[in-house]
Amino acid sequence: MSLLHLESVTTSYWRGRQQTQVLRGASLAVDPGKLVSVYGKRNSGKTALLRIAGGFERPDSGCVTYAGKDLAGIARTELASIQREEIGWVDRAGPHSGELDVGTFVALPFYSRVGPRKARQRALEALDAVGADGCAKRTWSDLPDIARVLCAIAHATVRMPKLLIADDPTAGLGILDREHVCGILRRLAENDGVGVLMAVPDMPSMLQAHDIHLLARGYLLAAPESPSDGDTTPSRLPSDRRSA
Repeated sequence: MSLLHLESVTTSYWRGRQQTQVLRGASLAVDPGKLVSVYGKRNSGKTALLRIAGGFERPDSGCVTYAGKDLAGIARTELASIQREEIGWVDRAGPHSGELDVGTFVALPFYSRVGPRKARQRALEALDAVGADGCAKRTWSDLPDIARVLCAIAHATVRMPKLLIADDPTAGLGILDREHVCGILRRLAENDGVGVLMAVPDMPSMLQAHDIHLLARGYLLAAPESPSDGDTTPSRLPSDRRSA
């Protein structure tokens, strides 16, 4: 059974009287220990897809199940508990307070479980796991972009979630830094058994994923499982004159 499963998910937004179809029957699965990437251009609907996957938004139609539970059918308190304890969201925005040091920021999600001292120790372990242990005493504004991404991953994984969701974690990074970030996410999946769902803004960033999807014109297409001579180009988009 997949950790996360989206089946025929459809959603749309209204802007005034104009309706925009964001997702058209999107389906994907994320298994424990797998890194799944979704490539799409800006405003293609990647963030909407991820928010629906995490239960933060409900689709117009279709089903989202997490660990066998239909997210639309469980109580709000249970959903909030799952989002708080079992789903990590990689957010590059950083702490609200610019004076908060990175170690404390990373530790915050763990405070409610074990208290400040043990949470701080766990934060240092999470930072060390992504190669950012030297950032613990620095402030967010002090960090270069790559360090912010690594610290954001540590913040999202400090609670040891079962599902990790990362929205464009490689955006704006150079090619070597993109490879580094994707390599870390893949290792987190394989070594810790985490299911990782990642949206990426460029083609090279998705090549380390176990499963690759393309999101365009609301359609989510999977790349071939065994592409010939390295070709990971997804199959042709369905015809849709309204989206042309």
